[in-house]
Amino acid sequence: MSRVFINYRRQDSEGYVGRLYDMLAKRFERSDIFMDVDNIPPGADFVSVLEDAVAACEVFLAVIGPIWATITDAQGRRRLDNSEDFVRRELALALKRKKLVIPILVGHAHMPSLADIPDELAPLLRRNAIEVSHQGFAHDVDRLANVIAEALAHPPETPPEDNTVRLPPPPVLPTLLVANPHKEAQLKAIRADLINATASPLYTIRNQNNYFPVIGEGHPDAHLMLIGAAPGKYEAEQGRPFVGPSGDILDEMLATIQLRRAEVFITNLVLDYPGEKRDPTLSEIAFYGPFLDRLLAIVQPRLIGTLGGFATDYLLQKLDLPEKREKIGQIHGRLIQARLDYGEVNIVPLYHPALVLYKMTQKEPLRRDFAKLKQFI
Repeated sequence: MSRVFINYRRQDSEGYVGRLYDMLAKRFERSDIFMDVDNIPPGADFVSVLEDAVAACEVFLAVIGPIWATITDAQGRRRLDNSEDFVRRELALALKRKKLVIPILVGHAHMPSLADIPDELAPLLRRNAIEVSHQGFAHDVDRLANVIAEALAHPPETPPEDNTVRLPPPPVLPTLLVANPHKEAQLKAIRADLINATASPLYTIRNQNNYFPVIGEGHPDAHLMLIGAAPGKYEAEQGRPFVGPSGDILDEMLATIQLRRAEVFITNLVLDYPGEKRDPTLSEIAFYGPFLDRLLAIVQPRLIGTLGGFATDYLLQKLDLPEKREKIGQIHGRLIQARLDYGEVNIVPLYHPALVLYKMTQKEPLRRDFAKLKQFI
């Protein structure tokens, strides 16, 4: 099978891809480069062939032109919104199998934002892109070829095939820690109440898509509780908060203060995936807010990190604190003292980790704000 897979849209970047293929074919065997359906024998199941080619490749080149994210089909529907779209399907498989995925920007294109792509393609945004310009085409492709040659010379170990059947998520509490039996029972009661909450504005979406509610996870006696806005699709499929790219950023930030996620408690303001990327609505916050209140009363954290504006606004409004009139950009990293029913707490508003995925300049401010949590742990 071919070792280099080129993924592209004809209407978006065909001219560039033809030149790219020709130049790469001068450095590598043509049989090592899979470009499109022209490589598929007549009569073959092209879906299986494409999937096998992605699975077998070592380097996956995602060519992104100026209309890559917005191009539509004959019915006017955006192609990236179709889960069966070949470009999306191939790219998602390459990311899932942890291939070396290299975004190639052509035609003065830019990397898409998090809002432009489906959740399963979010890891693409963490891949460093190479721009191939018309003026410097030969130089740019030569640089790309050097990267490919290095990767082919030192291929990563192939992970074992995952043929396991998807099972329901494990209990909310991590089994490797000694849990408080009373709190564990209370947390399970919240999960049961939410599963059966037909009045939830997101109940139908969850059931129709076989999603799980995302109650939270971590230590039931954690001193630190982190609260985001709402779970994404990946989280709802696994029943766990902050998995995927945002979770990677969160884990990295926790590591900077010598903490693991099993030592804190992580949850969200809204505990179900709304079925699309959007902000929580007032009705959703009104419904799920009491569930978050119950989680706070069970865990009883002494330090609360609110991740993003929605969790921050909810808590500051609930406690009627003076800072409720300020935005997250004004108060992030600030220590706010408050009192809940179980005693005194410190609240530190933080930017949401997802912000770093499309604005890398915010990574250092987020790191500094997390550093302020350390003195209270």
